[in-house]
Amino acid sequence: ALVERFAGQGVPMHAAALDQLQQPFDVLINAISAGLHGDMPALDPALVAPGSVAYDMVYGAQPTPFMRWAQRHEAAAVCDGLGMLVEQAAEAFQVWRGWRPDTAPVLAGLRGA
Repeated sequence: ALVERFAGQGVPMHAAALDQLQQPFDVLINAISAGLHGDMPALDPALVAPGSVAYDMVYGAQPTPFMRWAQRHEAAAVCDGLGMLVEQAAEAFQVWRGWRPDTAPVLAGLRGA
């Protein structure tokens, strides 16, 4: 349904089951909550290309299983979703209060906690 919805946007898209993915990707995004429970889907290491960025939308005190998997398979950058949470909060604050707080000290404080 998403491929149909966004067809014609100038970017070729296709849908496939996880076990059908065989080519490397520039960006890998984990958008499932399995990592919160210490799980992750079975992914082929060949999905990680030189220079790949791996992004897990969840976050925690320790790297998620997806993040550890991406690091083991030499993704160039691995990130969690804490930045997205803080930036969304800042945008909401902007809408409600009329000014956008500086997020760098918030992220630094949360990362240090």
